[in-house]
Order: sequence, then structure tokens, then C-alpha cells
Amino acid sequence: MEQQDKKEKKSKIPWTLLFNIFIFGLTFFLIIYFIVSKDGIIDLIKSGMEITPVWLIVAVFVHLANITIDAFVIYLSLKQTEPKAKKRMAITTALVGQFYCAITPSATGGQPMQILSLTRMGISGANATSTLISKFLVWQFTLTIYSIVAFIARFSFFMQNLSPTMWIFAIIGFLLQVAVIVGLLLASFSSKTTSRVVAWAIRLLAKIHILKQPEERIASITASIRLFSENNKNLRKNKRLLVQMFLLTALQMTAFFLVPFCIAQAFGIKCNVLDMLFAQAYVNMVSSLMPLPGGSGAAEYCFSAFFATYFSELTMKSAILLWRTITYYGTIVLCLPFSGLKKKTKVPTTVEEVKETAVESAEAVATIAQEKN
Repeated sequence: MEQQDKKEKKSKIPWTLLFNIFIFGLTFFLIIYFIVSKDGIIDLIKSGMEITPVWLIVAVFVHLANITIDAFVIYLSLKQTEPKAKKRMAITTALVGQFYCAITPSATGGQPMQILSLTRMGISGANATSTLISKFLVWQFTLTIYSIVAFIARFSFFMQNLSPTMWIFAIIGFLLQVAVIVGLLLASFSSKTTSRVVAWAIRLLAKIHILKQPEERIASITASIRLFSENNKNLRKNKRLLVQMFLLTALQMTAFFLVPFCIAQAFGIKCNVLDMLFAQAYVNMVSSLMPLPGGSGAAEYCFSAFFATYFSELTMKSAILLWRTITYYGTIVLCLPFSGLKKKTKVPTTVEEVKETAVESAEAVATIAQEKN
């Protein structure tokens, strides 16, 4: 009987393998669909429509600028705790983050793997986490401000061009961004209150058998919240660094959001650059609600919904394929050589695995924080 049970366990297909097969299949299907379907890229080529290659090259360069600025922001933050830090460390960390954000659900694997990357380059766990916390905090605040400005500045544009369904998703995405900011502010200015709320939530999840070992998780997360609060105090003291990081992050987002505008210019489409920027901001925000790597499927649908005013039926599918190739598939290919942190390092590919990696990182940081205290 024992041998039979062992055989059944061995023959069982792992969930991660099924998940990866599904994502690969979905991605492959979407690429083929946008190439060969009606009004796809083949039909666009046959139509004889003139495309300006220079603008496509510009689109690639603005995306590379996005990654470059990302690395520079990491470098600025890292230098505060590690004066001897090298620029190559920040570049590698940025590329690792881009890669694991692209291949993990809702981009949740980026930060844990960046912490692992920095620690393998000789940076202490506490300083690595501090660096990424500072960057995450600035990124979330900047993104929320960007979303608010977009909502106010182009309210009438969105009202006229979005379906009620997309409006609902846009509002949900916006409210989630605000909720994240409220949580970050609470953790920054009242770590004790945040720790109590988190402890209550974890014990509740343990009672309904969703989480195990609640007290251990509470201890590690509480230590991480304390570390986050201390790090945020230090960041607020260095106002010059804070301003630099905010301005560079806003520039980074703008570079990334400019890609659809460049593609539209390549197709000779007249459009308002602010409309394109703000529409792309909401495409990112709404598609991130889909818990799949790169928001596969949702990203393409959101793009078609927000940019339907500009791209015609003939150009829409080609625009989506070019946009995803530059900002998603191209990013994976570019960053792939930097993804191998260590042969024994397990790459998180599902939400549960990402959570486990994050908890492990938090526990390591908690130990370091306790030793310092």
C-alpha cells in the first residue's frame, strides 16, 4: 500500500508545472492571434500602410530609459546604507526585478528576488530590504499621484470613451492604489497599530484554516513593519534624496507610459500625448488586478479598451503586439541572463510560492533587526 501511495504521489503533476504550461500556452496563443487573425500584423503589412521605423526605435529606447532610471533609483537608495555599493549591483538588481515582476503573478516576485540578489552580492539583508522598501514606498506614492492627476485631468475623455465595465475596473484599481497608500502611511507613522491589525488578520485567517503557524508569521511580519517604519523615518529625514527619488520615479513612469504614443506615431496617428500617457497609466493599473504574470490577457484587453479612440481595427492588434513585445516579451528576453541568482535558488512562479519567498526574506530580516536591537 505504501509503495502504491508513493507511485501516486510521483505520478501527480505539480501545480506549478500546470500553471506554467497554461501561461506559456496563453502567451503563445495571443502572439499567434495578433499576427495571423483578421486585421492582425500580416493584414497590416498587406494593406501597404506606411510605418515609420524610427518611432518604433524610439519606443524601444524609452522603455530602456525606464529600466535605466529604475536602476539609478535603486543605486541612490542603496548608497544611503551601503556607501561602497557599485552601480553594477543596482543594474543587476533592477534587471532581476524586471524579470521576476514579469514572470510572477501580479509582479509579486520582483522584490523578494531583488533582496536575494543583493544579499548574494554581499549586501546585508537589512540594508537590501531597506533599499527596496524605500523604492517601493516612493513608487506607490508616485503611481497614486499619477493616477489621481490622470483621473482629474482627463475625466471627460475617460467618460466618453470607456465602457461601464472598464469604468468599474478603473475605479477598483484606483481604490486599491489608495488603500495601499493608506496602509503604507499607517505602517510609517503608527507601526504598533499596523502590527495589531496584521496580527488580528493573521489569527482570523488561522482560525478559518487558511494560514498555519500564525504566531511565527506575526513575529516576522511585525519585525518587518518595525523595520519599514524605521526606514521610512530615515527616508523622510533625507529630504533631498526623497525629492530625487520621486522626480526620477515620475520620469521613469512617464518613459514607460510613452511607448503606446511612440507606436501611434509610427503608424502616423495624430494623438494627444497626455491622453496617451494617462490612458497607459490606467491600463497598467487595471491589468494588474489580474493575478497572472504580466496580466496576460487582461493587459491586451485593457489596451484595446483605453486606446480604441486612437487605433483603428486595422492597427489595433498590431499596436498591441508591438507594445507587448517591447514592454513585456522583450523585457523577459533582455533580463533573462540576469535571472540565475544561484543554481539552488527556487524561482517563485505561483502566488503561494511568492508568499513563501517573501516570508523567508522577512524572517531573515527580522533576525537581523533583533540582533541589532
